[in-house]
Amino acid sequence: MPSQPFTMNPNYLAMARGVRELNQIMAEGKDDSPEADAIRQATDAPWEALSEIERRRIRNLSEDLYSLHEPVAPARATNPQAQSKLSGVVEAQKQGDWDQALDLLRRWGSYLDPALVSYLRGSIWLEAGDPADAALFFEHAAKLQPENKDYLAMFLIALGNSDFDAARRRAEEILGEPDQWPPRVVALAVDIEFKSLKKTSESEAAKRLRRLMPILDSTLGRFEQEDIDALDRPSCVMTLGLLGFAHEYLGESQLALKALTRALQIDPTIQALLVARGMLLYGTSPRATTDFELAIHNHSPLIWPYFFLAHHHLLNNRFNECRRLCERALEMQGSAAVMSELSEWLAITQSKLGFPIEMVRASFENAIRLDPSNERATRNFASFETAVGSTLTPWETRSSAAVRSSGLAERRFKMAA
Repeated sequence: MPSQPFTMNPNYLAMARGVRELNQIMAEGKDDSPEADAIRQATDAPWEALSEIERRRIRNLSEDLYSLHEPVAPARATNPQAQSKLSGVVEAQKQGDWDQALDLLRRWGSYLDPALVSYLRGSIWLEAGDPADAALFFEHAAKLQPENKDYLAMFLIALGNSDFDAARRRAEEILGEPDQWPPRVVALAVDIEFKSLKKTSESEAAKRLRRLMPILDSTLGRFEQEDIDALDRPSCVMTLGLLGFAHEYLGESQLALKALTRALQIDPTIQALLVARGMLLYGTSPRATTDFELAIHNHSPLIWPYFFLAHHHLLNNRFNECRRLCERALEMQGSAAVMSELSEWLAITQSKLGFPIEMVRASFENAIRLDPSNERATRNFASFETAVGSTLTPWETRSSAAVRSSGLAERRFKMAA
């Protein structure tokens, strides 16, 4: 089993950041500058706090980063020993022995193409939990082989996880001339642009989505004109998913369903797309509940499939199933309104199943505490107190259409929040 990523404590992060900054300054020929001295002074204290393993890792990182600015030499002629050692890089990476993998590359990387060496270093650092350093190596690989779509794609992924503002600037460059870049790279640039919409107003988000639509359509067409290989399949699915989410945000439900369904035909296991389609279909098609069940089976971290299935079971008097889903969903992250409604449904199912009165009362009180504006929970609580002990209490519940509408509205709000 792979080991855990590197421990990124504050002192180690400060040293890694200092090494990157100092490396850049030295590449500009300013190693004796006041800026370089300031970085060295600022990293004195963090260095003293590092373990010996962390110090060795930082030294090796500094050496590897320095090599990015050296003249590029062609790969040496290989031999059996070099092949064996380089196979060890792959094995060490599979085992999660990041230090060993990097050490083997440092000693035997001269037998590989320089771009591949940087790419492998980037992939190791990314898996080790350090996208900031990974981005520098991926960028170097992409500069050496700009025609390699994998190198640039991985650079965008690492940069998006370490310096989002820089990633968005690069994404804007790509989206300015989308036909000049591989479709996989364009899809990643659009994904970065999507994530930036959370910092804009609703009207601005809608305007920018409208501008992205032709790019998404064109990129999808380019995927479809080519034979989609194993590496491009996820990017094609991403493009369709982004198209679906854009149509959903703009209120174009049928177009959203069409795009999401096409994506799921390529890969029916993606839980986020199953949840999105299920929410659009809820109350109008039995496929919605199937989508939610598959999303849960695929370990969705989202609260929505649990929420909607719980409501479905409540309306169909499947109280035990509803109760279990409510209990699971209440352990997850959700808005006050969603958590309040789940606690309210839990109280109703507990009452129907003959749970102790105090447990039912506690669930109702929790629903009202979570969202005091949930007037329906207050009325249901009052009905329970009036007919305490009875399993025939006339509960007030929302329709499938109402639940679908509020769920989609909340998802839309979060996209622009």
